[in-house]
Amino acid sequence: MDFSRLISKIAVDENSNKLGKIVKIEKLLGKTIKKYKPHAMILVRKRFKKTVVVPIDVEKIVKVGGQYVWFDILKEEFDAEVKTAVLVQTVRETYTGDTGFHKVKGNLGFAYEPYRLSRKGKERKR
Repeated sequence: MDFSRLISKIAVDENSNKLGKIVKIEKLLGKTIKKYKPHAMILVRKRFKKTVVVPIDVEKIVKVGGQYVWFDILKEEFDAEVKTAVLVQTVRETYTGDTGFHKVKGNLGFAYEPYRLSRKGKERKR
């Protein structure tokens, strides 16, 4: 089935509550079976909150008509998916791991060393 015709349509749950706009179709890994399956990427915009893209499996499509696409999902289940997507997005934006920058002596101030091979990165225990 050609899912490209679903792009730019409005996603609606089984009770006709608006979920968001379908932005694109991507192949992502399934939750239980680790095979690539097509997912509809739904853009969710809420006032005073971050804009987030939520994937929903296209096997949950019940009906396509006009500008709407009905999914076999409830609004509460979709809101739970939105919360996890927002959490993942904020974790990816605020990564606090090692970036490879460290203080060195000299006029430079900071230097980039991706492999951490110099001895300046390590400090001696006393």
